[in-house]
Amino acid sequence: MKISSIRSVRPAKAAAVLAVVAGAIFASVLPSSADVSAQSPSQSGVRVQSPAERLARGAALGVEVLVACPAGWSNYVNVQITQRVGPGIASGSGYTQFTCTGGLQTLDLTVHANQHAFRAGTAFATAVISNGSGQVRDDREIEIVNP
Repeated sequence: MKISSIRSVRPAKAAAVLAVVAGAIFASVLPSSADVSAQSPSQSGVRVQSPAERLARGAALGVEVLVACPAGWSNYVNVQITQRVGPGIASGSGYTQFTCTGGLQTLDLTVHANQHAFRAGTAFATAVISNGSGQVRDDREIEIVNP
């Protein structure tokens, strides 16, 4: 039995070594092509970062949003957050205008709560980036944390 298990391990080791070598080759080529695309994206993108931080005991949230768009474009980003709080819903939104640098940018937004304060826990966030040519959106669950 030991002989058959050793033989079955050798092809697995060979496949693992092949995968590592292929990955190393791919990684050595990828940074140069990734660097070019990061310098000047042809399309816009947006992503809400998690976690968001409670401000003023939940009256607002500090939210980071990553954006990428062609250099020189003037855009708006709008963030909406909703969270179940007891029998009600805490919700709020925030927005800012910015000019694209052509690379990845981090924007800090403040989302003001309506009706109910936000609590630490899970919430749902939507970010929309828009300019004259259209919109791109990101929908996801995020965590809200205390500072």
